[in-house]
Amino acid sequence: MFATIGIRLNWRRGEPPSGSAQPIFIELATDTPANLLTSALGYTMPYEGIHIRVFYDRIRSTAVPSLRAMLLAHVLVHEIAHVLQGIYRHSDSGVMKRVWTDRDYLQMRTEGLPFTSEDITLTHLGLASRPGTTAR
Repeated sequence: MFATIGIRLNWRRGEPPSGSAQPIFIELATDTPANLLTSALGYTMPYEGIHIRVFYDRIRSTAVPSLRAMLLAHVLVHEIAHVLQGIYRHSDSGVMKRVWTDRDYLQMRTEGLPFTSEDITLTHLGLASRPGTTAR
């Protein structure tokens, strides 16, 4: 999904190599407290710019097995975009929408949710100002 807007992510497991761009750490939570952000599938602190927590246990219980990877991908893209934009905001449509509807879930199955033009601009601007990052 990021490739469609000209952004390439480098995925690594474990500690990042020394001298690399500022990493983003992603945790897949498997025991999320029921009272923590009750309707959320993940969260990040975009002003902190480093950590993402995905509530994988909620994704497992929300989606049938054949759709879990698709939903996980959308949650990851949504949260990574928050970090790259460096701001807390949501769009009226697309992958950066605050709450996805049944119609959005149907679209995820076929073509995926797109970034809005504003999301694309904000993501590129945020990425360009991120320490140690080379925007392409």
